[in-house]
This record gives sequence, structure tokens and C-alpha cells, in this order.
Amino acid sequence: MAVIENSVQINRSPEEVFDYLVDLRNELEWNPDAQSMEKLTDGPIGLGTKYLAKWKQSQQLEVECIRFERPCRWAYENGGALSVVFDVTLTSQGSGTLLYSRFEAHPHGLLKLYFPVLLQSLKRGEAQNMRCIKQTLEQTRVNSSS
Repeated sequence: MAVIENSVQINRSPEEVFDYLVDLRNELEWNPDAQSMEKLTDGPIGLGTKYLAKWKQSQQLEVECIRFERPCRWAYENGGALSVVFDVTLTSQGSGTLLYSRFEAHPHGLLKLYFPVLLQSLKRGEAQNMRCIKQTLEQTRVNSSS
């Protein structure tokens, strides 16, 4: 297992940051590695919401919301050769929000052999994601979807 932690200050309220980022379909707007995000469950986003997701380096994966505490915390989990728990905490700071992320990766099977090399790429990618999230949220009008 490996853990990647990042944080970024965003000039938006925790509610705006939460509502935008908890909807994984919005990842297509800020993550160049995201190829598709399809919400599988009906109703508003919350605990148990599932998506079918595809990133450049992955197969299609089912991703499930395993924590939903609006407007301060959420987490998603997926399986696959590299199972991930992505846990986000939002803290109000002045007129903005501090976003803290914890990316917990568990390689399985043959991926364990070259995971140390992959980990360096994951660390760079997660740091870049924080910059992209900040830029997207601060430069665009935020719309929440369910």
C-alpha cells in the first residue's frame, strides 16, 4: 500500500468545492487523464452512489462513494489491479477552502512488481490534479449536478 497526500487552497466556499468535486462527472472538465464518467445510480449523489469510470491508464472501473459528509468530507473507492480509496477533507479558511486529499493505493497481482515505478507517476499526477482543480474552480462558474 502507498499513500499520496496533497492539499491546495481554493478561493471558493466549501459548499461549492464539495458540490462540484463530489460529482465525478465533473472530473472530465479538470483531469486530462479522465476519459469517461457515467453515473450508474439514480437519485442525488450520496453514500453508495456509483460511477463507471475510465482513465487513460485504467480499464473501466466501478467507483463507489463510501463517505459523504456535506460540505466537509467525501471518499470514493474502486477495485481493479490498483484499488484506490480517495478521501477528501475540506476546511473553511477565510473566504476560501483548504482541500486536503489522501490517495491510498493498493496494487494487486503483477502490478505489485512495477508499482514502485508507477508510484512516482501517481505522485506527480495527483499534485497536478490539485493544480487543475484549483484553476478550474477559481476560473469557471461552478454548477452542481446530481
